[in-house]
Amino acid sequence: MILGFRRRRAISTIIGGLIILSLILTALGTMVAISQQYNQYQQTAEKMGQYEDQESLEKIAVNSPGLATVTSTTTSGWGSGCVSTYNCYNMSLSNLSGVGIQIVRLYINSTGSGCTTPCVLNPSQTIAADSFNLANQYINPGEVNHAVVLALPNTITLPDPNPAVPENTIIIVTSRGNVFSFQWPVPLQVYGQSQSAFSSGTMKIAYAGSGSGSFDSKNEPAAGGSGTAATGYCHTEGSQPYPAAAGYAEKLGSTSNPIPGLPSGDNGALWFVNPWVTYGSSDQHSILSSIDSGSTTLYIYVLVINTGQVAYAPSAGSIDLTWYSANHLHGDLLGIYYKGTFSAAASAPSITPGTSYYAIYQISTAYSNNPPSSSTMYWGDASVTNGSGSNAENQNYFSGTVLLPGLWIRYEPSTGSC
Repeated sequence: MILGFRRRRAISTIIGGLIILSLILTALGTMVAISQQYNQYQQTAEKMGQYEDQESLEKIAVNSPGLATVTSTTTSGWGSGCVSTYNCYNMSLSNLSGVGIQIVRLYINSTGSGCTTPCVLNPSQTIAADSFNLANQYINPGEVNHAVVLALPNTITLPDPNPAVPENTIIIVTSRGNVFSFQWPVPLQVYGQSQSAFSSGTMKIAYAGSGSGSFDSKNEPAAGGSGTAATGYCHTEGSQPYPAAAGYAEKLGSTSNPIPGLPSGDNGALWFVNPWVTYGSSDQHSILSSIDSGSTTLYIYVLVINTGQVAYAPSAGSIDLTWYSANHLHGDLLGIYYKGTFSAAASAPSITPGTSYYAIYQISTAYSNNPPSSSTMYWGDASVTNGSGSNAENQNYFSGTVLLPGLWIRYEPSTGSC
């Protein structure tokens, strides 16, 4: 009797142990499954956080004039039909963020005429009504003066009154869900005092020098020069004559109306190209180094519009572009280019309200304490004023500043390539 009891007790103990072991294994499996799900959740949450951060970083700036009519019948890589079948426009944008931006849709809404019923434009590999060039939809981080070609039916012409009054709203939708908008014609913005104003949307550069280790933008292929990639000349945008909003090289000054301080071989003229220069380990690609050393002089022009109601003479100003603390470019207003004529700052003509001019700055201080090892941007602003003395003491005084699109430093570590 006692032996049978002990045998049943042993069996019960084994069964109980098995039950406890199964519970432990079940709990362990559950913990492993929960841990895996939590890890997946954390990875998903981290990816969503990164995506949200990138979304918040997106920033698009519209370059003046915003839109410009395309007069060429053929768009390279997209097809023909502009003017004859479609009304085409160049939209000029700059990516001021550190992430790439992809445009997925455009909306245009007009008042009076044009897209009175909103026009919806989608990317297209070939030209078609209500579309934009698929090849233009991606804007690289820090890229400036990026052109997006739009096509509307030739029955729709966007209103463009003169003087400029914004009658079109263009909405830009990105792949991350951000929405940017601007009005066209670009509304005039007021800086400084209400009587006069300063605004800008275009910036270009020129450089001049003679002798060993110097660079001159007149040698750029874009300016019709003989420079090549092997000698550090990489600008290939078209030269005059040019469509209003496309990339182009622009000649300012001449022997009869010279810009002062240029090498004799320049004949008093500067060729302005899109705002970027090369930098690299080879002297053949170190335009930035040549500027730093003083072998090459850098010039920057900024488009300025008197958006006020009072005329003023821009007789002084300065510019400063900075990257990484002590690395900076600084200069002063050299003069202005107004109605086809260059005038030194000290003898600048009076700019009537509603008209524009180029403020040309000469970089006098260039310093790179820690040169970039990859492509980067120099950011900053420019200022203009009608001087000091009596103007500074009464209601005739004017001054203004504007944030510049930026100077792109293009890192080229190897020789002979662009």
